[in-house]
Amino acid sequence: MSKRPRHGGQPAPLLPDDVIVEHILTRVPAAAAVRFRAVCRAWRAVLTSDHFVQAHRAARAAGRPPEINGSSSTSPPSARELVTVSNLRARDLVLSGPCRGLTLLFQPGENEYHVCNLSTGEHVSLPLCEWPHRAVPYGPYVLSSAGLCFDPAAGEHTVVRLFEDWGKKQRCEVYGLRSGGGWRPFAAAGAVPPHVGKGLDGRPPVVLDGRFYWHINTLRNFPGEADRFATPEPILSLSVVGTPRFGWVPPPGERARHSFHLAELDGRLCAAVDRRLPVHQQYELWVLLPAAAAAAADDGGSSPSPSPRSLRCRISLASLPRPVRDGMSRGIRLLPIGSVGGGKQILLATSCHEVFAYDPEGNNVDRVFSVRDFLADAPREPELLLNIAMHEEWVTGVRHRPGAAGEEGNLKMKLGGSTVAARRGGPAEAEPRRDGVPTSSTAHHKLLMNPCNCHPPQM
Repeated sequence: MSKRPRHGGQPAPLLPDDVIVEHILTRVPAAAAVRFRAVCRAWRAVLTSDHFVQAHRAARAAGRPPEINGSSSTSPPSARELVTVSNLRARDLVLSGPCRGLTLLFQPGENEYHVCNLSTGEHVSLPLCEWPHRAVPYGPYVLSSAGLCFDPAAGEHTVVRLFEDWGKKQRCEVYGLRSGGGWRPFAAAGAVPPHVGKGLDGRPPVVLDGRFYWHINTLRNFPGEADRFATPEPILSLSVVGTPRFGWVPPPGERARHSFHLAELDGRLCAAVDRRLPVHQQYELWVLLPAAAAAAADDGGSSPSPSPRSLRCRISLASLPRPVRDGMSRGIRLLPIGSVGGGKQILLATSCHEVFAYDPEGNNVDRVFSVRDFLADAPREPELLLNIAMHEEWVTGVRHRPGAAGEEGNLKMKLGGSTVAARRGGPAEAEPRRDGVPTSSTAHHKLLMNPCNCHPPQM
């Protein structure tokens, strides 16, 4: 018999477990859902299940605009602080992912890799691995690349690392978060192709549908020996589902055999042909059709015919208004990070922390936001990739087999506790953190969220 309520009346009816899970817990923030795992064993089992992860993602994403994940030492207006990461340098920090809610963080020049959930703050440091060889004796550019994917057959996230060791041997290693056991050689059908490590520079691959895609540019690293280290095609593919094997994918045309960047756009492999120099003032996005890219990779590159491709858009910078043209011309890199408005607008981010929305139908470009508008001391241009990406909230747990000594790592991560306010006529300020963590420090790297509406403000 239930106890009489202290203040009279009937006891409140108990809600069924499925109502609590499906209609309440799927709508709480990801960080709160992680804390609720400690309520009891039954809740932990439910809240870590794949069904709950997918249901929570769908419920939280419904009706919310996409968000842009940027980075800074302080906070710009109209943004919220996501996490504060300690002991990583911002200038050469690389983010690979997200992949089903998890992100790989690393600095190519260091020997440490970390997997984290930026929505919940959960993270783990992977075991130390072998040092890669360098093309130059200093800086972040190493003959190595690493990416994160989800292996449905094993039911775990996997980190794949391609590199050239100090014995100048081409190597490919893999680490499974759930299986653990340290880094192990990747068992692919066939050895690692020769010279591929010499075309890497620390940037992560593009990961799509269980396949990794690397741009192998030996001409950039070894210009005097490009013919000696030539590869069949400039795009290397590695499948980690089904029968693991390496393959080759042709470039988006011979004239752009090396002058392009690989990216993912709306679930497709995309090649950005960057010709923003004053001579051309053009920027093109070529989409390698998924079936064609997969077929070209699976046949090991034996077919010399180019894979089918389609031109997604061609932007003539000379036809744009001067402020937009100047903004898109700044920075070493200009890459797509996603689309909004049902794919009608393509979001392009520069390595100078600016985001633009391009409408191919109207040939219009609008600036979504720029960190430089809000910060007196804007973060420096990253040396390797971008410090801007799309973000979607996930409650995926960092499932990791308890490791051996040496796996603790030095990474420290705190969930954001600041709201953002701007001083009129001055740089942006972040309200003080309740936990007292400083808002600006060389030892801290903030990841900030900026809502991205489907209709950016007009210039």
